[in-house]
Amino acid sequence: VATHGLRVLLLDRDNLPRPKVCGCCLSPLALSELDVLSHQSGSPLKSQIQPLRKLTVVSQGHAASVPYAQGGVLSRISLDTQLAQHAVQNGTHWLPNTRALHWKDEGNFISLTAQTNNELSYQIRARRLLLASGLHNAVRCSVNPTAEGRYHRRPPNNRIGLGATLPATGGSLKPQHLIMAIGNGGYCGLIRLEDSSIDVAAALHPSVLRQAESPAKALLHLLTQAFHGTICPINDTALNDMSIRATPQLTHHTRPVDPNCRKLFRIGDAVGYIEPFTGEGIGWALLSARLASHAIISEAGHLRPATQAASYYQRSYHRALSKHHHRCRLVSLALRSPRLVSTSVQLASYFPKITGSVAQFITGNTPAK
Repeated sequence: VATHGLRVLLLDRDNLPRPKVCGCCLSPLALSELDVLSHQSGSPLKSQIQPLRKLTVVSQGHAASVPYAQGGVLSRISLDTQLAQHAVQNGTHWLPNTRALHWKDEGNFISLTAQTNNELSYQIRARRLLLASGLHNAVRCSVNPTAEGRYHRRPPNNRIGLGATLPATGGSLKPQHLIMAIGNGGYCGLIRLEDSSIDVAAALHPSVLRQAESPAKALLHLLTQAFHGTICPINDTALNDMSIRATPQLTHHTRPVDPNCRKLFRIGDAVGYIEPFTGEGIGWALLSARLASHAIISEAGHLRPATQAASYYQRSYHRALSKHHHRCRLVSLALRSPRLVSTSVQLASYFPKITGSVAQFITGNTPAK
């Protein structure tokens, strides 16, 4: 948006670089969106990305591996910092350590109340507001904060995200190799990052966490279930010694445009999240940001009327992402049955061609042309 000469302010509740609970995999969609950003600005946005070559699914002591046609790996510490720097280089003003609290519709403008880390509050008036507020949906309307709850849906038996970053010596995991370990009540992804550290990201049912002594113990229990007598590539001591970060409940759905204010657009996890399996979430976030930008700015480079822009964004968002969400919904349901997954993994060794096709469907991956 800033490249069209409009004044853009990016608020960030913390500073960068910082870690985030994430599998750190980049799907083909995510890589494609990074290419689009790089092409538009003329500056590369894919430095440090490591290729992802192999996917292994492990369940109840059985494992199946398939080649990974396209995909990448990059820590959120690196990716998020590059994205913020890219925005600033292209004319965006960045304001870190500032939390958005609530908003209010004021006719032609939308007013946002923000607060710095030293608790200094002030008002920001804008013609359009894009919320990338993540899973929590904490930025509410100041006039009627409970109204938005009616449009924010979470399914029963929802899972919680857990994540940790282990040192390079924290396991024997090979580079460019993603392992998905599936057990009762959840699954866990393991991948080496660009600095050789190991990213651990899991989605667990809350009951699993309640029954465990600690989040680390819950993760270790899931890995023990998945590998069941075979060698786990993660060092138990390393995982026990690391601080574990958590997210709110994962799967949810909120409308991309606020029904009470057509000047407010949601992007990324703030719109919806359906337990992406191997990096789809980052791709969805980048694509939704681009679609919102196209909705807000006309082909002539001018600000579209709010109602027109809102309709444009809603249509383009659902047209572009509904098929991805539907696929991940099916995968998420299947992963809730470890017996089904274990049986499928055992059969995979006998039918490698079918296994490859299924893996492409699960990950959103297609063979390179």
